Amino acid sequence: MRVRRTAAVLGLLGVLALAPTASAAPTVSVINIHVLFEGAESFTASGGVVCASGEAVTDPVFAAGFGRQGRGVGTFHLIKTLTCDDGSGTFQLLVDAATAPSSPGTLGGFAVVGGTGDYTGLRGAGTVVGTGFDGGIDDVYTGRLVN
Repeated sequence: MRVRRTAAVLGLLGVLALAPTASAAPTVSVINIHVLFEGAESFTASGGVVCASGEAVTDPVFAAGFGRQGRGVGTFHLIKTLTCDDGSGTFQLLVDAATAPSSPGTLGGFAVVGGTGDYTGLRGAGTVVGTGFDGGIDDVYTGRLVN
C-alpha cells in the first residue's frame, strides 16, 4: 500500500512537470490548515500566491480501506474549499491522502482544481502531510502554485 501511495504522489507531481510553462515560474507556497473534527477549519498561507489566511471547508469526503477494526491503511479523497479572509476569492484543492495505524497522521498529494475572484487562474500541485492531535489534524500543503 505504501508503494501505491508513493506512486500516486509521484504521478501527481509528474503531471506538473509536463504542464505547459507559464510566463511566471511557480512559487513554492505553504498552506497550513488546522482541522477540528467537530468544528471550523482555518488556514494560513505563505509564498505570496494566495491570501494569507481564511476558512477552509472539506466537502465531499470519500474514505476507503482501514481494514478490520481500523487496523489497515485508509485513503481519503476530498475537496478543500479555501475562502480568503481578505475577500479576494476562493480556491479549491483536490486532496488524495492515506493513513496507516503506525502513522500519527496522513501523507498524500493535492492539486488546484478551481478558484474564484483573484484565484480564477490559479493552478499547481504538491504534497500534503498531516499530523493528528486529539480532536483534529494539522495539514501542511507544500507545492508550486501559479496564478
